[in-house]
Amino acid sequence: MLEALPPDELGDAGEDLFRSLCSRARLTCNKSERDRTGWDFRVEFKMDDADGVTLDQRSPRAAQIQLKCTAGESGTRVTARLSSIERLAKDAAPAAVVVFRMKPDGTPLMGYLIPLIDHELSRILHRLRRAEADGRHDVNHMTISFDYLKGRRFKPTPEGLREALAAASPVNVHAYTEKKREQLATLGYEGGGIEADALVWIESPNHLTRILSGIEPLKPLRLQAYDRRFDIRVPYRGDLLNGVEEISIQLPLVGPCEIVIRGGPRKPAAVYRCEAFAPPPIEGGPLMVIKHDVLSALFTDDGLQIETTGNFDETPRSLDDWILLLRGLAYMASGIATMEFEFRGTRLSQLAVPSGGLQGPHTEDLPRLLEFTERWKEANALAGTVPWAAFSLAEIWDANAVQMGLDMILNPHPLARLEFDVIEGADDEMSLEALYFNTIGFAQTAITFAVRVTLDRVAKGAVGFVSTGFDLIDIRPGVLDLDAYGAELATINEIQIVINPSNLVVVDRPLLES
Repeated sequence: MLEALPPDELGDAGEDLFRSLCSRARLTCNKSERDRTGWDFRVEFKMDDADGVTLDQRSPRAAQIQLKCTAGESGTRVTARLSSIERLAKDAAPAAVVVFRMKPDGTPLMGYLIPLIDHELSRILHRLRRAEADGRHDVNHMTISFDYLKGRRFKPTPEGLREALAAASPVNVHAYTEKKREQLATLGYEGGGIEADALVWIESPNHLTRILSGIEPLKPLRLQAYDRRFDIRVPYRGDLLNGVEEISIQLPLVGPCEIVIRGGPRKPAAVYRCEAFAPPPIEGGPLMVIKHDVLSALFTDDGLQIETTGNFDETPRSLDDWILLLRGLAYMASGIATMEFEFRGTRLSQLAVPSGGLQGPHTEDLPRLLEFTERWKEANALAGTVPWAAFSLAEIWDANAVQMGLDMILNPHPLARLEFDVIEGADDEMSLEALYFNTIGFAQTAITFAVRVTLDRVAKGAVGFVSTGFDLIDIRPGVLDLDAYGAELATINEIQIVINPSNLVVVDRPLLES
């Protein structure tokens, strides 16, 4: 039996293993010569790994790796200096912590990859914010730990390492970079942001009434600003509030009320449970101000005027908030919507929303956006997952793969279609059954599904096949080993033809038809 290695030598054994696996996996592995970069290795993929991307559009694909080796001395956690992890996580390139679990003599047992994005990036930013609030800027003397069992597990083989690194470093480098930059800027600001303590001067009772009515803004004499992130407030050092002269103010609360927008007798109503605020009765002013998280309204002598809150394209909202907002807007844009208002148990007469009365961006796309959010909620319910992360409208536009998956799962007349020039062994069959499986992820929630695909000949005498139907046979939270999942379901359902998603090229229908 080999002797147990000291920690330094165990780390050397891990580095030797990492280099060897990279070389055998045809990956370029560069070792950091200085312990100030945050990463131990920079692993680069060959440029020809960018499948499906034209030469002029492909980008160098690489991952920054900090390597940790453990023989289980500290349970399932490994630690790293916070300063190194900060530099690593904030790099625009894909970054990850790779952990080799080894025997005390250096024999590798299993590998784990922890991508520093999404939840792990949020943990790092939260730790840094806590250090800032505590006045601790010596992050080189602080550590942060990771539970490697929560990472992506891989066998310590060239193939295993390559697949794990490929998952952490997607082919679409630009999309990953933009996602990371967006997360660095927004994670932890849900319900937070810039706050300020203001010193104000009220000129007269009339001036105060105008402010409380929302007609005239509050103008502070002095502001002390704070930045709240992860619900931790620190003095704000930016210039966002420089030159601020006006601040809106919350009106006096009157009580709860409801706005109900209907799009027809067979469609679920959009019900907005709001709070009503009553300004002083001012000639020409609003009779009541109504607020909801996603919209606000002014109740005047002429009726109800509604507008959305925040920036429609960029404001992150929860899935339920998006469904509620898009449902109401889609109904109002349809030209057949009706609206009701209820306050203190009294519901006013139903009002017809005039055709063309809705003004704003994406009015023609509202039904499609609503369909996506409703399908994502239904798919999560089927999978037993709870979507929790807020997302922006822009993220829906980028979720083409998710839209295709939802179409296969939930649409009885799907637009998604699979085509094959030829299927080996299918000589005389006019119709075949195949298994298609994949994992779709959106807003930090992943779902794995499998569908039975009906494949028919493109035409009599032709060799090609095209899908004519999808039948859902399994859906669950995102799995770690997608290939094993597909193989297991193919065996259970006695399906001979398995369609691996990694072997497909996604093409827009207009491009395919051309």
